[in-house]
Amino acid sequence: MRGFAVSIAAVALALAGCGILPGATSPAVWELAPDQVVDAETTSLSVLVTRVACNSGVTGTVNEPAIDRTDGELVITFTVSPGDPPAAECPSNDLVEYVIELDEPVGDRALVDGACRTTDAADTVSCDSEFR
Repeated sequence: MRGFAVSIAAVALALAGCGILPGATSPAVWELAPDQVVDAETTSLSVLVTRVACNSGVTGTVNEPAIDRTDGELVITFTVSPGDPPAAECPSNDLVEYVIELDEPVGDRALVDGACRTTDAADTVSCDSEFR
């Protein structure tokens, strides 16, 4: 068992040396998938998610989004894993399809990309508008 714990610690140190800590995440932006139609009764949203920061064209694993509901908005904020590498080439990262199952219909609320309000993504072309 001691050998296993030492191995886990070695992997964590190796990842930390690369600038990526286990469990670290990175901001991601999203857009509606081209075939997604949204109306008041919509309870399932098909979106395309991409990492904001450079990662040599790879978005990574899309994590379950945070969804903040108000009377007028559904603010949906994505992150991806692992966190950002210390160095990477900067072509556009791939778009990863993700389906959000809402526990209530969209209604007349605006869909908002939370990363455009709360992260460095706000200064990118992806966030020319936070509304989707």
